[in-house]
Amino acid sequence: MKHKIQILKTTPVIIILVMFCTGMTVAQQPVSYNLKDILKVAVENNNNVVKAKYDYEEGLAKTKEVKSAALPQVNINGDLSDNVIRQALVFPKMFSDPNAGPDDYAVLRAGMQYSTSISAQATQQLFNKSVLTGIKAAKVSEDYYNYNITRTEEEVIQQVSTLFYQAASLQAQRMVLDSTLSQTQKNLSITMDRYRNGVARKLDVDRINVNLTNLQTQIRSIDDSYASIINQLKLAAGLDMNAMIEVNEPLVYNATTYQYDPAITMSEWKWENKVEFKQLSTQLSLYDLERKNFSAGYYPTLSAFANYTYTGQSNDFIFSKGANPLWFDVASIGVKINIPVFDGLNKSAKVQQSKIRRMKTERDMIYTRDASNMAYQNAMKSFETSYTSYLAQKDNVALANSVYDVTLQNYNEGLSPLTDLLQAEYSRIESQSQLIEALLKVKQAEVALLKSKGEIKSLLN
Repeated sequence: MKHKIQILKTTPVIIILVMFCTGMTVAQQPVSYNLKDILKVAVENNNNVVKAKYDYEEGLAKTKEVKSAALPQVNINGDLSDNVIRQALVFPKMFSDPNAGPDDYAVLRAGMQYSTSISAQATQQLFNKSVLTGIKAAKVSEDYYNYNITRTEEEVIQQVSTLFYQAASLQAQRMVLDSTLSQTQKNLSITMDRYRNGVARKLDVDRINVNLTNLQTQIRSIDDSYASIINQLKLAAGLDMNAMIEVNEPLVYNATTYQYDPAITMSEWKWENKVEFKQLSTQLSLYDLERKNFSAGYYPTLSAFANYTYTGQSNDFIFSKGANPLWFDVASIGVKINIPVFDGLNKSAKVQQSKIRRMKTERDMIYTRDASNMAYQNAMKSFETSYTSYLAQKDNVALANSVYDVTLQNYNEGLSPLTDLLQAEYSRIESQSQLIEALLKVKQAEVALLKSKGEIKSLLN
């Protein structure tokens, strides 16, 4: 009976340990991301995108701030004073003493020792051209910040896509080397058997061992580069740096199946479609409104006001039991006009500065248009060249694989020397690496082409 009880006590511990170990295994499994998934994460979590969205929210708050100037401004103030020395009023003494001379004066103290008051003031702009122009500028600024979000997202998409394809390229090269390493290990085993049977030389075994070590070194180098690219990808996508991820790109498993979408090269480049054009155009509009705002300072402003004050005075402390203060109120309403006459040419200088800023932005627009056009032409040429190289390299891989298969068969049958096999193996690895490199350039050129035409966000679909 004791034996059964001990089993029951230890079984839960074993179950907990199994569950813990299983949980640890599951937790260590990397999360797989395809391009679309990692891009969706990046446009939500990338640091620059998040900051751009904060800028937009700040712009909305600034719009509210500017609009507040057109709304009524109401303030309430209160005070409690101990008039230790009350204000003095000087009168000719003849008012109270007919016998007083013209140079005789009397000093009277005004008010009481303690006073308290509550006052309310309200003002309302009736005409202020600067306020109206400022409201228009604030609304245009919202568009500017919105375009800034789009531009930042496009830059992040290009950055993340480039890193993604670099990681996928390293994955594909790793698979090629793994396959070659496995075949080289088989060749080493065969050659050692032949050496033991006196058919092969010790030099042949050493050559294969050297080749095997070189392959293992290349794999370690690729693993190091892959880990570095993955870390950069996590940072760009806004992922936790401690998270384990891997890229999932179908072309990694068969680099010879790529087919590009003809629509990529068929659609034309249009400057008006670029977010840079929209953002710079908005900047020009802001400078126009800025200049109008400075010029609005030459116009008079008109506002209405209302004031009300309720005051109490007493020679005893206001809130004491026997104070019995004297209470009275004062109120006024009216309008106020402010007519600017001369400001020392201050507004004129500000208008001139705004004009210069606008001219600089016009130059920026011309330069950005030319740079964008250049980027489009370079991307188109790079895509065409890379795709042509990719097609040629795909045929070259098929040829290199055929040569290697024939050479391997001849070597196993004793018809070809080891040097031929090693050369064929090197040529096959080199051709496959060149194919992967060509495909990487094609995909990078494809991303650059979409970016240059303002269509890079299509990668999210």
